[in-house]
Amino acid sequence: MTPRSLAPPAAALGGAFWTVRWLMGGPEVDRSAGDVLHWLGLVLLALALAVVGAGLVSRSAAGLRALVAVAFPVLVWSVVEVVRPSGDAHVFDGLVGVIALVAALVVLALRRKGADRDRPRPRPRSRRGAHAA
Repeated sequence: MTPRSLAPPAAALGGAFWTVRWLMGGPEVDRSAGDVLHWLGLVLLALALAVVGAGLVSRSAAGLRALVAVAFPVLVWSVVEVVRPSGDAHVFDGLVGVIALVAALVVLALRRKGADRDRPRPRPRSRRGAHAA
């Protein structure tokens, strides 16, 4: 499994954790279960964003790939923190989880469809010679 193929399942699982936490009841949910779901989802979403960030840079620039792999999740997280409401943060986290889950499932579906299309097909054999017109 390549790191690039790891991003959609990690994003789907992280989004699912945040969605489940939101559906369990938000702040009044059991703190230990809610905290575990929150942190596991956060780690998986950060991993997915790091893989996506590293994919934005050419493979020949390994140092730059590592830098962008760290910077991209930080950039996304800072934007999320700016738009997050102060009161109902659990609802916002749940909606972010739903968006991550849906986006990851769409990417997985498109990859599966593209894999079927890109599969090499056998070429029909010519009954004539190689240079026959």
